[in-house]
Amino acid sequence: MKHLEIIENMETIPIYPALSLITKGHNTFFDEKLKETGVSAAELPYLIRIYVDSNKLTQRDLCDLFFVSEPVVARTLKNLEKKGFVIRKKDPKNKTRKLLSLTDKGVEISKRMFDMNDEWEKTILKGLTTEEIESFKKTIQKITLNTIKI
Repeated sequence: MKHLEIIENMETIPIYPALSLITKGHNTFFDEKLKETGVSAAELPYLIRIYVDSNKLTQRDLCDLFFVSEPVVARTLKNLEKKGFVIRKKDPKNKTRKLLSLTDKGVEISKRMFDMNDEWEKTILKGLTTEEIESFKKTIQKITLNTIKI
């Protein structure tokens, strides 16, 4: 289906394909913006979460937060370590656990991502009223909670 056909038939598109289009647009936007950094859109949530909870999170915590398997998280963290964005340190309270933190390079990229996300949101929410945006956010939060319960 071409873009024009999608726009003309927007009312008939089920929720999942619409969400998929939004996700694809988000990933394309960030992949383009981050091209020179070596960070992919798929790695963004990991960097942001580690940035927010530096030295508090473990690999297992990320699995639980993102509803993904240990191998997926392990592979992503390994890539981020190789690229020089993430560090794993032994937990002083529990020597069998490793806590995650960002390198200076990881912190710098994470800060930039917040600005990029603001730009993306302004772009996709253009033309909506404040009330529509607030209603959308409340609705998407409810849908997210219902999805988590599945």
